Amino acid sequence: MRPTSQTLKAATKSVLARKWKPRPLASSKPMVAAARHPERFVSQIVLSDGSSFRVRSTAPRDQVKITKDTRSHPLWNPQMDHQIDDEGGYLATFQKKFQGFGDFSFSYADKSSVKEAGAKDASAASDAAAAAPKTKSK
Repeated sequence: MRPTSQTLKAATKSVLARKWKPRPLASSKPMVAAARHPERFVSQIVLSDGSSFRVRSTAPRDQVKITKDTRSHPLWNPQMDHQIDDEGGYLATFQKKFQGFGDFSFSYADKSSVKEAGAKDASAASDAAAAAPKTKSK
């Protein structure tokens, strides 16, 4: 009987496993050690009130402008909670687009006027039903 391919593979693996020995890495190229620490850059941080300071950072930027900081954020200043800042001009655009819609004055209806309006609608519906021609069903 001929040996099957599975037995040949198993026999080959066992022979290779017996002959294989760990060998030292033989390389003519010198290994370059990876940098342990990332490169640091000096950046100038500009706060919302115009004050600035320098800091070493991994971000390769010369200047970073911050619009929200501890002096201009409602979390640190609760009195600023109701103040709205138009940083990007979006509020001005919105107000310009919808400037005529703020003139409405909404008044709330009392219960008696609601009942009267409901009664009028009900009587109008019954009048329309009475005036409609009746069809015969077979």
